[in-house]
Amino acid sequence: MLDKPKNCFHGNQKSFVVTLLIINKKIVMDGRPPTSAGNRPGSGLRPMSSARQPTSLALPSRSGIPGTASRLITASSNRPGTRSGFAQGVGVLSHINVVDRPMSQQGLVTPRTGVRTPRRQVQDKSYFMGLLRSKINELTAEISRITKEIDLLSKEQSTYLTYEKRAEQQALELKSLQGQLADYNLLVDKLNTDAEMSDVQQEYRDLKTQNENEAVSIDGLFEQRQEREAQLSQLEAEITQERYVAENLTSTMSPELRQQYNDLKKNDNILQRSLEKFQQDLDLLVTQKMSLEEELSLSQIKQDASNLYNKLREVEEKRDALILEEKSKGTPAQERESLVQQVKEHNTEITSIERQAAEIREQISRTKTELEQIDLEIEDHQGERASKYRELKKREETMDSFLSTFDENQSSGMERKSQLESTIVVLLEKLSRNIGHFHHIPTPQELALLKDDLQFKEGEMEKSRMTVMTLSNEQKKLAMDLTKIEQLETKIQQELETLQQKITTMEKEIIVYSDLESLKSAAEEKRNKLIEEEKILKRQKDCTKHVVGELNVGYETLKNKLNDNETYTQLCNLERRWQHLEQNNFAMQEFVASKKAQTDYSKNKSFVKETLTLLNEMLQEPLSQR
Repeated sequence: MLDKPKNCFHGNQKSFVVTLLIINKKIVMDGRPPTSAGNRPGSGLRPMSSARQPTSLALPSRSGIPGTASRLITASSNRPGTRSGFAQGVGVLSHINVVDRPMSQQGLVTPRTGVRTPRRQVQDKSYFMGLLRSKINELTAEISRITKEIDLLSKEQSTYLTYEKRAEQQALELKSLQGQLADYNLLVDKLNTDAEMSDVQQEYRDLKTQNENEAVSIDGLFEQRQEREAQLSQLEAEITQERYVAENLTSTMSPELRQQYNDLKKNDNILQRSLEKFQQDLDLLVTQKMSLEEELSLSQIKQDASNLYNKLREVEEKRDALILEEKSKGTPAQERESLVQQVKEHNTEITSIERQAAEIREQISRTKTELEQIDLEIEDHQGERASKYRELKKREETMDSFLSTFDENQSSGMERKSQLESTIVVLLEKLSRNIGHFHHIPTPQELALLKDDLQFKEGEMEKSRMTVMTLSNEQKKLAMDLTKIEQLETKIQQELETLQQKITTMEKEIIVYSDLESLKSAAEEKRNKLIEEEKILKRQKDCTKHVVGELNVGYETLKNKLNDNETYTQLCNLERRWQHLEQNNFAMQEFVASKKAQTDYSKNKSFVKETLTLLNEMLQEPLSQR
């Protein structure tokens, strides 16, 4: 967007120009040289040249007054055919030397006249007035030029703003038209494919539900964003508060602690910067890795080469491992001792595992015997314990039945209580009205006995409730203990199975490791096999390198041929030219569209027509009334 230039003197331009014109007029009136007869140079002796001789070289006049030097010497007073300069006169008594005339092969050569006009000898007031007048004219021309530029820039800025607004409106219109075009294209596709109306409606419903779901998700995201922003502002406030507290703490610290705190803070800043630098390096390496992977994915040759390099690295690692294993191998006696040591370690592990298994078996047998003893005690002692157990069971059944019907009984009791309260109120009203007719009112002692009986019954009911709660808690506790015992039994069984599997595997390994000769032969066979694989891979590597080199050479030659091909260069040039022409075409289309929009007179035409018809109607009304 064009910025409007700052008008440094646009506001005071008229006053400045008027001031300059007044100064110019005053200078012209004050600097005009006198034209009296006494100031003109004497005409007794005139130079033979038509050019005016400077005043300093002229002879004195008869009147004794020197000639004026106030007139500027111009090139217009020179004789035609000569260059600008002063023509010195030649007297009658002057001696002419013909030898001084230069001679050339073509004949006599005319002497060259002066090249530049000599500067004015006397710089008086009129000279400086002329210079000032020329500078004023230059300033006036520059002011007019800058004014024209300012007007042009303001016009361009106004037109640019209108173009920008029009471009925004047309962009919105283009978006809406693109949406309509997409809808029409979709409709045409549906018509071409003979889609059913039900399918279209189903698709419409699906899209509607999808849009609704997306709108809901967008609303949720917006709410989450607001929550995050609120949390962020809260955290920032907490951070500022913590910083304020930290500053207060540092201000109250001793100088040694403050110095230590500052040192730690500096170290923290250094570590933070180094962490950021490492993170940037890591990001750069990740991007490089991704770019290299993309480049690798585009070339099959590079993929094959990378796979071969990976295989080569794996083979080299295996080779190094075998070399280390070969180096670590000692004499047969040392290997035998190491194997014996391994067997001893395995035996100790097996014995410890067997001991743990025996302990677990003993624990299982102990728990089984305890359970059997408990069952025997229950079976043997069917006397008092059995009776108590049956009583408790009956009581539990009664309590269960009571608890199952407690809600119903409670609701019926509350209803009955409300009914009784209402009847009691009615009866009390009747008693209060007919208290004189009744003589059988209970005494205070009887009323106290009734209250005591009621309290005793309420206490019994509360005790029964407490017993029900305690029994239910004990039942839950016993059920939990039973589940724990069952889980422990399953866990012990699983551990026994795993230990049995470990024992079998260890026995097999002992059998395998006891045969040293077979192990040595297997290791030697594996080593020979790996060496053969290494040789094969080395040969494949050399062949692959040779093939890759040949392919690179062929690629470079083809690339050079393509670059040297005139058709390719012409195609590249034509493509660039085509792009340039496309850009110019787009710019011209935009320019033509903008000019068409500027010269669109349809609105004004319609407005003028409407106004004209309205005026004609207004003029016809009085005529029709006459």
